[in-house]
Amino acid sequence: MRQLAIALILATTLILSALPARAYTLQFTDASNSVQVKWPTRNIKVALSSSLNATQSNIKPGSDVIGAARRALAHWTEAANIRFVTVTSAAQSISAQGTHGDGLSLITVAHTAENVEAFAGEGSEMPGRTRVFYTIAGSITEADIALNPSQPFSTDATPGTYDLEATFTHEIGHLLGLEHSAVLGATMQPREARNGIYNLPAISPRTLSEDDRAGAAALYGARLGSGSRGSIQGTIDFVSGAAVFGANVWAEEAATGRVSASSITLSNGAYRMEGLLPGEYRVFAQPLNGLVNASEIASQRGAYATLALNQQFPFRAEEIGRVKVEPHSTAPLNAQLSGLPSLVNPSFIGINRELSAVAVPLVPGQAYKMFLSGDSLKASQFYGAGITTTSPFIIVDSSSVKDEDFGEGINVISFDVMLAGDIEAGEYSLRLQSIAGDVAYVVGGLTIDGPESAALAEQDGTSDDEPGMIADESIVTDYE
Repeated sequence: MRQLAIALILATTLILSALPARAYTLQFTDASNSVQVKWPTRNIKVALSSSLNATQSNIKPGSDVIGAARRALAHWTEAANIRFVTVTSAAQSISAQGTHGDGLSLITVAHTAENVEAFAGEGSEMPGRTRVFYTIAGSITEADIALNPSQPFSTDATPGTYDLEATFTHEIGHLLGLEHSAVLGATMQPREARNGIYNLPAISPRTLSEDDRAGAAALYGARLGSGSRGSIQGTIDFVSGAAVFGANVWAEEAATGRVSASSITLSNGAYRMEGLLPGEYRVFAQPLNGLVNASEIASQRGAYATLALNQQFPFRAEEIGRVKVEPHSTAPLNAQLSGLPSLVNPSFIGINRELSAVAVPLVPGQAYKMFLSGDSLKASQFYGAGITTTSPFIIVDSSSVKDEDFGEGINVISFDVMLAGDIEAGEYSLRLQSIAGDVAYVVGGLTIDGPESAALAEQDGTSDDEPGMIADESIVTDYE
């Protein structure tokens, strides 16, 4: 039997969302969801360990480690009203759990016992980990990032290695107070692929998605000069009146189909998406049972702690409405879902006869043969325009849908897509509708990369600022 080439880096230690729910998934101190975890200042001091300039056995010689870290920091400063003040440090290890930390927010790649221990057990395959210390009042006092000493890294897309800049960019999102996203093409989605998946470099997470930017702006405000923003919020219920818990809600630009922001509904069905530029949006909702599922969202504390244990009512994906977002205002959008069972559940996507659960990077003006896999997924389920995209810039050839042979018991279909040459950079979704009327989306599964950011954090000096005082009562959480 042929084996699928599946690169899945699953992140399981999660603390998600808010009350009220907000764009993206944000960290909160406890299950009350009333205290948001974030830095109390927009000037965030980060120490770059001397290990970034030292030879490491798991990092390809010649890799620009320090440059990758600086570029990753710069991506986030372009997205939100924050500034990183970087210093150098001889420190090598992240602060241990069960302590209040040392007040130094460290980025390290050193092979120390403390850093190795952070990846013990189920975390052994994770490329990076962020350990966040914060007070019961929600103020981050320290956030340390360590790369896994047992995993290979590079900056030149060497097959089989993780991309350093992509890994740093993801972990810095956690450092800021962001959690994982259910948008497949977001930097903060719960998985990272190694270079070589789809026979391509795995560098798309270097570029922040609109969902990533919306999350950072929700925490710290949009970067000055980036334009006025608005939001969408509401509640999603079943026709029975029961709240829809754990639905993935996302907004797309009505004109282009680009994914702009997302949210996961709380136990009371509430959601909120912030950081949206003024304009017309289509809003969708679907269960977490496809490429990103409820078990990846659930955590040991916070709003979604019981999501994996709670028997989620089945429902079909739906477009819940169209709204116009105005500057400095919130557009209301409530919805009721039928609660009919969802029978079409794509679990993997790919090109070049490889399947994975990370977004597929595509190039404007090019044609591709796409692959989708899932339980009971068959070409006979679809006819006419059964497989489409939500963007007028991506065309699916409906006559090309067919079954593929990937081995016994593995259901795979393929179809041809063509991208317009003038499609904008961003994340786009596939839409599947079966002959029975069931609908499912691969949210942000197609990603168009923009030009790499040229802004680097050039300043690398010392600061007279002392590390923030650590409160007597503090909380520490690891993020992968």
